Amino acid sequence: MGNFRVQDIFILICFTFAAAGLSAQQPQLGAFQSRVSDNPVIAGEGITRHLIMGDNLMAQGKFENAILSYDNAVAQNPYFAEAYIKRAIAKYRLGRLAEAQQDYTFATRINPYVADMYGYGNNLRKLKVLAFEPDELSGRLEMERRLEYYQALLGPVQGEEAEIDASARLGTLSALIEQFPAAPAYYLQRALVYLGRTEHRRAADDLNMVLAMEPENALAHDLLGIAYLEADSPEAAEEAFEEAIELDPSLATAAYNLGVIRQQQMRYQEAIALFDRAIELDVGLEMAYFNRALAYKAMGNVDAALRDYGHLLGQDGEPGAKVWLNRGITRKMSGDIMGALADIEQAIKLAPEDNAVLYKLRGNIFLLLGNYLAAELDYTRSIELDPGFAEAYYNRGIARILGYNRPDACLDFRESAQLGYDRGEEQLQYLCSY
Repeated sequence: MGNFRVQDIFILICFTFAAAGLSAQQPQLGAFQSRVSDNPVIAGEGITRHLIMGDNLMAQGKFENAILSYDNAVAQNPYFAEAYIKRAIAKYRLGRLAEAQQDYTFATRINPYVADMYGYGNNLRKLKVLAFEPDELSGRLEMERRLEYYQALLGPVQGEEAEIDASARLGTLSALIEQFPAAPAYYLQRALVYLGRTEHRRAADDLNMVLAMEPENALAHDLLGIAYLEADSPEAAEEAFEEAIELDPSLATAAYNLGVIRQQQMRYQEAIALFDRAIELDVGLEMAYFNRALAYKAMGNVDAALRDYGHLLGQDGEPGAKVWLNRGITRKMSGDIMGALADIEQAIKLAPEDNAVLYKLRGNIFLLLGNYLAAELDYTRSIELDPGFAEAYYNRGIARILGYNRPDACLDFRESAQLGYDRGEEQLQYLCSY
């Protein structure tokens, strides 16, 4: 009995010391747990090491070893979607499709964006997670290029010098109108100058003067439609273009301009038919090829769009940046990422000045190619050119996530959200708290 008491006391003493040891370790364990749950920057360091090791092994084709690295990342945090999607890709490469699907399903349940962000099954899936703003660059050819066609139709003003700037030309035409107030040709010429100067109301006034003198002047109706369209009055523009076509069915520009209206209404088949008609009437009407390609692209007919862009790039003279840009976008749609990169770089070279949208677009291409550092540099350049460009901040955040720079990525998502881009707030939720 006495021996039992001594043994019992000994066990009790050992238990007391052990408990004291565990108690002493609790603050450290608690601190570690808080680091995992409350400080993603610190917690993510260990996960990141495992993911980078797995990525390097994947690049070497060592998929089984990569899976072990991703297993370690999963073990460190069982709710980290990126570890699951990377492991799914490795398993997919090995043909372990059922296991890959299981990881894929769990990853997308945690974060619905993660499969797109990592291009599961197809790198073009990354396009779904990137930001695309309404792109003014890719809509229509510059007004200057479009007005050159009308200037060729009207011919030079009698006695006018070959090289003359817009202000001098305006002065000359105003003097001629004052001397010959009943000459419609001078009003038409001055309307072209006003359109080039974005003075749409004055252009409309001159064109209405022409129509007061010649109500059936189809070209005046056509140009009036352009003035209305540029002044954001598409209904009035549509009526003017329809009137021009009714008065002169052979006026190619009227068919083209009505096609632009149909294109804006997303009535693409009708738009293409009108562009076809404009080209039949005048095979040299380059703007009809340009917009027909846009309509084909919107319908997903990339082969037809590429044919039209190829035609434009094969013409005499230097094609504008917009043609290269749009062919680049179309090549990207077709999966020709390197071709898209070459075209967008040509657009950057030809643009009259550095443009934030062009750098953002090239950044998108670099991201699709997996060159996340180059993508980040282009997004940064885009932000330097336009500090309020929310989509560029957001896309730089995606590039930084993919390049394992999560802290700065989360700052970018926050900035994009503060600038009004709602998806930035979503990415803060899914990518910046785990």
